[in-house]
Amino acid sequence: MQQALRTFGRILAEHWPALMAWYLGGEVVHRLTIEVAGIVGGYTTLGGLLILPIAVAARLVSYVAMYLTVRPSLPHAATDERISYREFARTVFVSILPFFAFYEAWGMLDADRSAFLKIAIYVGVAQSGYGEEEIGDRAGLISVGVLPVTVLLVALAVRVVLARFEDRLSAPLRVLATYAEVLWTFMLVTLVGQWWRGVSEWLSQRTGANWLRDVGDWFAAHLPPVAGLWEGGSWFIGIVIAVLIVPAAWLAVVGVIYGTTFDVQSGLGRWSDTALRGTARSLARTLVVRLESLWAAAAVIWRGGPVTFGTTALAYALWMLVDHAGTRGVLQLIGGHDTDFWKAYLPVILVAVAAVVEPLRVALMATAYDAVIGRPEAGLDAGSGLDEETGDGAILAVDVEEEGPLGVVGHEEHRDDVVGL
Repeated sequence: MQQALRTFGRILAEHWPALMAWYLGGEVVHRLTIEVAGIVGGYTTLGGLLILPIAVAARLVSYVAMYLTVRPSLPHAATDERISYREFARTVFVSILPFFAFYEAWGMLDADRSAFLKIAIYVGVAQSGYGEEEIGDRAGLISVGVLPVTVLLVALAVRVVLARFEDRLSAPLRVLATYAEVLWTFMLVTLVGQWWRGVSEWLSQRTGANWLRDVGDWFAAHLPPVAGLWEGGSWFIGIVIAVLIVPAAWLAVVGVIYGTTFDVQSGLGRWSDTALRGTARSLARTLVVRLESLWAAAAVIWRGGPVTFGTTALAYALWMLVDHAGTRGVLQLIGGHDTDFWKAYLPVILVAVAAVVEPLRVALMATAYDAVIGRPEAGLDAGSGLDEETGDGAILAVDVEEEGPLGVVGHEEHRDDVVGL
């Protein structure tokens, strides 16, 4: 515990300004990209769909940079090598799927889509002369249909084709490959999320669901104590999810960023290599590697043990309390103002508060990850950040393609704020 506190304090003392800079940079690009996507989406939905994923990617890049920035201060997960541009891009690349999945599950992708849709509808309706029949392919409306599925398939096809020539790709083509990965992942989580909401709505209208609601209403009317226990249990389950699932998801993302290795081999990967051939094998391998990365990162949570994870969950709950209390305190300090004031300044105020508290979350998750890696009985290794051969029976979260090791550019002092940039 004392070492964890020292690590946490060292991260904040040595990297807080850099963490704030990375966070603010990501937020600026994120919000500007949503604005651009909304304006373009007001003219053509396809154009908006092609731009909106970049907004999520901007946040991903900023978080990857934040975690790589603090890595030199981690006693067990630190490496002596400086991360090159190519390795930084590769780390972003392998973090796309887990980050987007977490982003969608926690509702942040819905918030981005809502902001995009609000702008796109305003622009689209204005351009159409405020006639609904004139909107056509405007206003950024996203639904499960031919357009998003086509975008997903085309982006995935581009990614698979470029993956076959990974060694010979120029810098622009690597950027295109990363964009294709971002685009198909964004469309996948969007379509899965919409499908799940449709299923949930369908289930809520079934006879069994109506019967359960009637039972709940009867208890509320005739047995208020039972209804109170039910409501209290629902509230408690929500708190448990927030306190346990969210830090677990962040630990998994950190595990992917740092490249966790462990001594379990994925049977799914062996099956895809032996049972499939050609394009099907390339496509399956693209998906399997992402699942292997998540499986390797999940080991951080499991092998950390209940004490380590429980401590992390309690610390994360404390961070949530600080976050909410800080936001509330700042708003109370500013005092009451009219609606126009809050429309103009509330987003800026919230970002300013987040720029202070987000480095705390990064320091907390990085410290928790390092504590797990430091346990000999966990059987985990932080990874080197290099795309090196993993040997038999090992999974490397950053082993994206089967190719030779990358070179390392230069060296830095142990606690410099460097991510190879």
